[in-house]
Order: sequence, then structure tokens, then C-alpha cells
Amino acid sequence: MAGKKCPNCGNATFFTTSTGRACSKCGYKMTVPANAGKGGKGSKCLKCGMFTVFNGVCRNPKCGAKYGK
Repeated sequence: MAGKKCPNCGNATFFTTSTGRACSKCGYKMTVPANAGKGGKGSKCLKCGMFTVFNGVCRNPKCGAKYGK
């Protein structure tokens, strides 16, 4: 299965990672800040273990856990 086109090397090897995307051929990386691009360190998620919980929702694209009553 091919990934997206890498902006650095031009190959279809730009795959999704937990923090954004990375090229498996040249190592080029793209990261997306947590909290919808606003950045900052959130609370620790009990499911994935990353500090990406903002307003009761884990912003990790691989997790997506929701907290609340």
C-alpha cells in the first residue's frame, strides 16, 4: 500500500504516524501540534499514554478517547 507523495523526495512513501506523517525513504517528517494546532501540553491519556487530552478528548489521531460522565 502506497502512502502520500513526499514533498521532499517525491516518492509515495509519506505515511501517517502518531504525531503527523513521516517518509519511510528519506526520513522527512511533518508534525501536527496537539490541541487543534494551538499547541501546549495537555493531560496524559490513560489509553495511549501521550499528553494529548484537551477538553476531555484525546487529540492523538490513533487514539481518540473521550473522557466524561
